[in-house]
Amino acid sequence: MYKVIFRIKGNQGNSFKELRQVGFIPIYFRKNGKDEYYVTLFRGKDLGEVKEAILDLSYYLSKNGKYGDFNFATIYEVGNSNLGKIAGGTLGALIGYYAGGIAGLILGTLGGIFLGELADIEMGEKLVGVLGWPMSISR
Repeated sequence: MYKVIFRIKGNQGNSFKELRQVGFIPIYFRKNGKDEYYVTLFRGKDLGEVKEAILDLSYYLSKNGKYGDFNFATIYEVGNSNLGKIAGGTLGALIGYYAGGIAGLILGTLGGIFLGELADIEMGEKLVGVLGWPMSISR
């Protein structure tokens, strides 16, 4: 699995549709004026799939008047670990059970697994590289 951070510039609106269209899962979004900042996940086996998806994304973005810069995509490789999910689910279940009974147990477990997955992603990442906007796609 890969975590990719995108920095997109250009027209108004967001790029969620284009990101999902090429297979990225957005987990964080921030907008500052005309600049958009996305943190996404890509479930792929090798780096070639990720680079191909980034090239496809840049094509779809250019059709909507958006573009990138020299640091368009920052790629991290994420190790697949279950420690955060297990710890988060257990801790969430215990706190949820004491706070809200059986309903709190279920909600606490789900919330703990989600937060544990985010912790796994943050702790198990290693920088692969930075890609600029493809030269073959003009602005």
